[in-house]
Amino acid sequence: MSGAPGSDRLFSPEELAEFCGLPIAVVKRWIDKELLRPERGTVHKYSFRAVGVARTLAQLWRAGWSAPRIARAWQLARTVVPDPDAALAGLLASIGQRRVLVRTPEGALVEPGGQLLFDFAAAQATRKDALAIRSPQDWFVIGVDAEAAGRLEDATHAYESALPGGSAEAHFNLGNCLYALRRRSEALTQFAAATARAPEYAEAWNNLGIVRGELGDRQGAIEALQSALLIVPHYADAHFNLAEALAVVGDLQGARRHWRAYLSFDPNSRWADQVRKRLQNHGDR
Repeated sequence: MSGAPGSDRLFSPEELAEFCGLPIAVVKRWIDKELLRPERGTVHKYSFRAVGVARTLAQLWRAGWSAPRIARAWQLARTVVPDPDAALAGLLASIGQRRVLVRTPEGALVEPGGQLLFDFAAAQATRKDALAIRSPQDWFVIGVDAEAAGRLEDATHAYESALPGGSAEAHFNLGNCLYALRRRSEALTQFAAATARAPEYAEAWNNLGIVRGELGDRQGAIEALQSALLIVPHYADAHFNLAEALAVVGDLQGARRHWRAYLSFDPNSRWADQVRKRLQNHGDR
């Protein structure tokens, strides 16, 4: 989220597994098949983009797709959708199908090779308006594409069209867009909805804590950030944000503990020097 440190931080395979609620063996299998690629110059360290890739892979895995099957289908999908992330997201249209299908960012359903298909499922839906032609997952993919292109208003409308009945990720992404548009109260509602749908969603708890704090709910902010850390104890950003929230209410001992934790987990981030200064200014020599 804008305003939170760590957007440049890297994640371990174990962290990716925790974020997705998966066994570490599954994530390591994806790494072995090169479905997840480490950041250049690192060994098994992954960016925020990889978190999104892992979440899409998790949806396919939960639908029964093995790593080799995903690898083959992803390669085919890229013949019609060159962008790798969009191609992977497009494969979600294949779930429950006997063949590989790809949903393009524009919403078209195609086969590898470029054959455009008539979307019978969409055609059978009510046609009262354009929203009814697409499924929540379709709108989610469109939202991801618009958000990546910086079209936040379009992304917001797409994610809203994915609700109700959408995933926790749809609520979370909608919250991020609303936050970026400075619509804080609405963003809070979406982050709360994400945590309600997926109580293990540490990132949503973290962002919920940030927005609660900015809206003046200091105790609510602390509780949300503590929830994030119960789920992922080494979540560096949540340690930073909890330290800031505790400092605001005067709990400097608790703040120092979480600033130190942040440095232990992410000592080389662009926020690390700022945290060290905070510790010095608050009596930690």
